[in-house]
Amino acid sequence: MKPFSALTYITKNKLRCFVLILMMSFVTVVFLGGMYIDNPSEVFRIELEQPNTFMIARPRGSSNEAIEQYRSLRDSLSSILPENLSEVIYVSIENTSFDSLIGFNCTTQNIWFQSEEDFILFRDRTGYLPKDLVIHDKEVVMTELLANNRGLKIGDKLGKGEKLTLSSFVEDKGMKLYVVDTDLNTGAFLVMSKDGVVDQNLHDEIERLCRDLSAKYPLVSIWTNSTNLEEVSDEFSFMYIVMGAVVVLVAIVLLVTINAAFTAAFDKRKYEFSIYKAMGFTSGQIFRKVACEALLMDAAGFILGVLVNAGVILAANELLWEKGQRFYRISPLAVIACLVTEVLVIVPVILLNWHKVKKCEVTEY
Repeated sequence: MKPFSALTYITKNKLRCFVLILMMSFVTVVFLGGMYIDNPSEVFRIELEQPNTFMIARPRGSSNEAIEQYRSLRDSLSSILPENLSEVIYVSIENTSFDSLIGFNCTTQNIWFQSEEDFILFRDRTGYLPKDLVIHDKEVVMTELLANNRGLKIGDKLGKGEKLTLSSFVEDKGMKLYVVDTDLNTGAFLVMSKDGVVDQNLHDEIERLCRDLSAKYPLVSIWTNSTNLEEVSDEFSFMYIVMGAVVVLVAIVLLVTINAAFTAAFDKRKYEFSIYKAMGFTSGQIFRKVACEALLMDAAGFILGVLVNAGVILAANELLWEKGQRFYRISPLAVIACLVTEVLVIVPVILLNWHKVKKCEVTEY
C-alpha cells in the first residue's frame, strides 16, 4: 500500500474512520423514511401495475344526469365494444377500508358478483385469480394481508347483518376482496375479454376504450388499472413534497455534523499536509487523496446503512404481517431520496475540504 494512498490514512486511523463511516451511514435513514412515506400509495400500485384485463363503469354519484349517462352508455355497449372486448357482466363496486402503515385509513374498491357463474367468468377471462378458486353465494375471499389488517380469520362473519362469510384467502397482492351475493343490487358493469386472451393488445384496447368513453360520458366513472394508477399517483403526489422536506432537513443536519467531524480530523492533519507539500505534492494531489478518503468512507457508510435498513425492513415485515401491514418492495421514491441526500451531503463535505487544503501551506509551520 502506498503511503500517499487513500487507504493508508483509513487503515492507520481505524477508530476515527469508523466513527466517520458510522455517521455517513445515517444518510441512508432517508431510504427507510421514503419506504415509510411511500407505503400508502405502494399498497395501490402493487395491485394496479398488473395489465388491463377489464374495464368498469358506474355513475358518478346519484344525480339524474349521471344515471341517465350511465344508462345511455350501458344501452349502447353492443355497438361500442370491439369484438375481442365484448363480455359484459353486471356487478357492484364497494369500498373496503384498511389502515396503512403510516396510520392513514384508506379505502380500496372491490368487486361484488351476482352469481358464482359471473365470478368464475371473471376468474377465467382476467387470469387474476387461481383457476381452482370457487366461492359460493354469500361467501367472501380476500388477501390474507387485508384479513389481517381487519382482524379477520376464516369463518368470520362480515358485511351488513353479518350475512357474508370469509371462506378463504386468495393469493394476490395488496388489499383485494371478492364477494358473491345473489341478493346484490348491481350499479356497475364490467367489460372484459370475449375469448380470454390476455396480452398487450388487450391492455392497449381497454385503455383506449376507457379514455374515449370517459371523454364522451363525463358523468360516468370509467376506469381500468392504468387509469386508476394515474389517479393514485395524483392523489399521493403531496408525498413527494413531504419527502423533499425530509431530504433537505436530513441533509442539512448530516452535512453540518459530518463536516464538523471532518474538520476536527483535518485540523489534526495540517502538519501531515504541510509535509506533503514540502515533498512536492501539489494541492490538487492532496485534495484528490482527501476526496478519495471521503468517498471510500462514504461508500462503506452507504453499504453499512443499506445492510441495516434491509435488516430493519425484513424484521418489520415479519412483525407487521399479523397486523396486515408491510413494506411491499423497494420504493423508487426511497432510492431517489437516498441518492439525492448522499449528493447533498458528500459533495459539500469534499468541496469544503478542498478549501481547507488550498489554505494549508508549508509556511504555516
